Amino acid sequence: MSKRRSQVTIPEPYENVSSVYHAVTAMKELVEALAGQRGGPQDVAITWGDLLELGLIKPEQVPEDLGQYRP
Repeated sequence: MSKRRSQVTIPEPYENVSSVYHAVTAMKELVEALAGQRGGPQDVAITWGDLLELGLIKPEQVPEDLGQYRP
């Protein structure tokens, strides 16, 4: 049976410094886990570049509008 990490929740930041600190700390931990700087290898995010490098997709399969603002 695999051991799953508990889901990270980001607390709602309010106007006081303490709540903003806790929200920013939670976001920092989440980004570090996705970037592979914290946690185990199973926690790292897979990127389009990873899929291309592994030969699992072709360059034309990467969506062209990634990262564009959509109102």
